[in-house]
Amino acid sequence: MFENNNLQDIIRYFAGALVSLNFLLKSFGYDFFNNEQVDAVVNIASFLFILYFGAKHNYLGKKGQAQKALLQKAGLEKKKNKKD
Repeated sequence: MFENNNLQDIIRYFAGALVSLNFLLKSFGYDFFNNEQVDAVVNIASFLFILYFGAKHNYLGKKGQAQKALLQKAGLEKKKNKKD
């Protein structure tokens, strides 16, 4: 169902399941989520998304450190502007 534990697929599937459950329960007169709960879920998902991709794309892991070293060795890393 999910290939290689793809985070985006899992999040999409989970969100779709919750939304469809909410629609089903609303049709029977039950309020599964209110607006505050939806906002809280969106805020938590955004927080986790920012942390995950911030860590993934800033050379924080072993793979990222190896890539950074390779870029530095090849002279391709972006250099900081310093005024001496």
